[in-house]
Amino acid sequence: MKSILLLTFSLLLLPVSGQEEAKPAPIDELLKIMKFEQTVIDGGEAGFAMVEQSLAGQDLNKEEMGEVKDAFMAYMGKVAGDPQLKAKTKAVYEEHFSEDEITALIAFYKTPVGQKTLDVMPAITGEVMALSQQLAQKHVGSFQDALTKILERRAARGDK
Repeated sequence: MKSILLLTFSLLLLPVSGQEEAKPAPIDELLKIMKFEQTVIDGGEAGFAMVEQSLAGQDLNKEEMGEVKDAFMAYMGKVAGDPQLKAKTKAVYEEHFSEDEITALIAFYKTPVGQKTLDVMPAITGEVMALSQQLAQKHVGSFQDALTKILERRAARGDK
């Protein structure tokens, strides 16, 4: 009787102990190490300069711009917490990296340089995006000219 009770008790605990020992998939571990949600939020904050630039003609005062930033950051929090974003991000990483490469990324991000990369990358990306936008404005005329010529040729042919 004792052995039946012991066996029953052991079988009941088996699923619990199996779950406790289960190691997360490498992609889940990678996103955790990358502080995925916080990185999305930090990236939004770093890119807020572009929002400010786009609103430059609205003559918003400092308080109003603060409200815009608060609303934008709340929006970024919702985006970062959306389960679809995480699922699709996992799929993108798995499309571009093998499991061994994901494991290598995990090892890198655990190093001091890897941690620094994670900390500064949102700011770097935001700065580069702002610079790109400024330079895009500098060169947009040539694109607009080319687009106008293409559309004029199309209109001359009578295409819709």
